[in-house]
Parts: sequence; C-alpha cells; structure tokens
Amino acid sequence: MRSFYWLAGRSIFGEADLRIAGWRMQAENLNTLDAIRDLTPDAPILVDHETVDAAVWRWLNGVRAARLRRWALVVGIGDGHERARLLRRGFGDIGDLAMTLPELHARALRITQQAEALVRWRQHGPLRLDLIERDAFVGDKAVGLHPREFAVLWRLMESPGETVGKRELLRDVWNLSFVPETNSVAVHTSRLRSKLAMAGLPGWIQTASGGGYQLIERADMDASVLNNIHIGISLT
Repeated sequence: MRSFYWLAGRSIFGEADLRIAGWRMQAENLNTLDAIRDLTPDAPILVDHETVDAAVWRWLNGVRAARLRRWALVVGIGDGHERARLLRRGFGDIGDLAMTLPELHARALRITQQAEALVRWRQHGPLRLDLIERDAFVGDKAVGLHPREFAVLWRLMESPGETVGKRELLRDVWNLSFVPETNSVAVHTSRLRSKLAMAGLPGWIQTASGGGYQLIERADMDASVLNNIHIGISLT
C-alpha cells in the first residue's frame, strides 16, 4: 500500500485526503521543526501551504532541506510564478487551489516514482557524474575518483550552491549517525578538490563559513572553463 505524510496546521480535508484513493497516512502531526527535521522521507509529503507553520515552511525552503523537498507536494499555490519558483527550488511538485483528488493522486505517485528511480547521471556545467562508472568526467576525460570521493561529489551535486555539513556527509556517505574523532571528511574533500583542479575545475568545492562544503552554483562557474572544455554528453 502506498503511504504519505500530511504536513499542515489542520486535519486533512476532502480533496487532499489520499486515503480515499487507497493510500495510508503515516503521520499527521509533522507541523513542528523538531518533527520535520528528524524526518527521513520515504513517501510523498503533502504540504498544506495555507496552514503550514511559518518556521517549518522557512526550513523547508532552506539549505538543509534539499533532500526532503524532493518528496514534498505543496498544495494550494494559486500563483503560477510562485509555483515555478518552488519547482526551481527543488520541490517535488506544486498544486494549485483547484486541484482534485485524482490529480493529487497522480502527482503523488509521480513523486514516488521519481524519488525511487535510479538516476545514472548528474550534470553540472562541464562536470558529469556517472553512477555506473562511479567516476566524474569533464568532457570525455575521466577524473579518476576514489569511491568515497565520488560519493561526496554526488552528494554535493545534489544541491549545488547549498552547504552540506560534515554531519550530513558522515550520515549520507559514511553511513554514520555520529561525528567521530576523525578528519576523514576533510581528507577526502581535499583530494577531491585536487582532482577537480587537475581536470580544469579549480575552486569548484568551497568551504562554507560555518563549516561544511558546497559545490559552486552555475552562475559562479569560470566562463573560460565553460568555453574551453568540450562537454562530451548533453543531458536534458
């Protein structure tokens, strides 16, 4: 049975209630920062834009919620420009005020399918990651990454321009729920930086002022690099 979460300041209502379409609601009381921060999503999160807590909504739009936004289906956005902005921000889908239950069902199913699908490539300017090859490529030239270096870069490329903290990297790459007495993250990130620099992409991984790392945004890419490197594959 498909399941979903309900994130709102009120009980679920008619056209938003996927239970009518055979889904199971996992949790209803997520409308607090503590609850949403601790959530590891495995199902669509229906967000009632009208009643969601303001602090929760700000957090959802922030740098630490990039992974969670992929699962979020925001209900009740009437303005097309705002829907477009939220989609660019990385939300899974956005529905307007007139969305019916069959449409909501289809959109929630689509979010689930997209989140569960295995993505082979990630592309960021001239830099391409290949999950099957477990390596990065600049044009047709392999960078030659160690598996952990590849995993760090894959995680950073998930949300370019957003800071990924050491704790998040330890959780997502090393599968650790605590911060050990080790500088492994710094060592692997340093090696990754060096290899990207040798491939013609110096400075593409930045250290954030409060700790953590981020992949530069597209607007910050060196124009000369983009003009001089042949991109061997074009992804849409």
